[in-house]
Amino acid sequence: MYAIEWDEALTQEVKKFAIDAGADKVGIAESELAESSPHGHCSPSKIMKDAKAIVAFCLKYPDAALECDMSDDLIHGGVFIATQRAMNDELMRISLKITKFLENKRYDAAPLAPDIPRDEMRWAGTISLRYIAQLAGLGEIGISNLFLTPEWGPRIQLACVVTSAPLKPDGPQLLGKVCKKCFDCAELCPTRAISREKYPPYNFSLNRCFWASLGWRRLTRLEEPPKDWVDAKPNALIMVPAYSKKYPQIKTYQEWHERLGDFPYCAICMALCRVGKESARKTQKEG
Repeated sequence: MYAIEWDEALTQEVKKFAIDAGADKVGIAESELAESSPHGHCSPSKIMKDAKAIVAFCLKYPDAALECDMSDDLIHGGVFIATQRAMNDELMRISLKITKFLENKRYDAAPLAPDIPRDEMRWAGTISLRYIAQLAGLGEIGISNLFLTPEWGPRIQLACVVTSAPLKPDGPQLLGKVCKKCFDCAELCPTRAISREKYPPYNFSLNRCFWASLGWRRLTRLEEPPKDWVDAKPNALIMVPAYSKKYPQIKTYQEWHERLGDFPYCAICMALCRVGKESARKTQKEG
């Protein structure tokens, strides 16, 4: 690919605009480096042929939303899930503002939804926001496979805008500098979805995570998912019809999931990450 002449002045202008629009942190990734990501469904060039850069940004969760009693369905749904939905709406609003700003500068721009659509065979979004954010210098993908910023750990929601504007990339400057590799996430994961033996994304069992995040662990009170669930290919979603017959009560959880969108019934790795918890304690002390 030909060398791109990055526009530093425009880059700073876009970053300031994103923060003023409500983003808590923003960075720029080079589009070419995001091609064929091992985490995502597609590459930036499939979204925009002349893509040069990607604006990545995040919103921080209120700490209390992650520290509520998630074992109670109504508290979990009314606090954490409601907050997550509102944050995704806000991220899309900011994305559209950035898009319009870039279009007014005569550049193409395409906002990407922070939550949908998904390729359910791999549970990957349109493009890997985690990988883009890592390339943009916002933080890094941790052992948990969640994205961690040094300020808030995994207590964030991500969004991005692909653009033809020659914005200067920040680069993966925090790679290897955020996750403490304490392996708390692996030790505390109730379904053993995270392994200590390998590194992301190869240390993560999607099927084991599904057992908790789709509500089966909560319904059955079984920490260890059944073997046929763990071994299912391409993933455990093919087991849902059979298990729904065995546990018809799951219908309530499935209805909530369909009505509210992404409804993870487990967020232990997110809530207990040391980086995020230390940030919350620091904020409380400063307050």
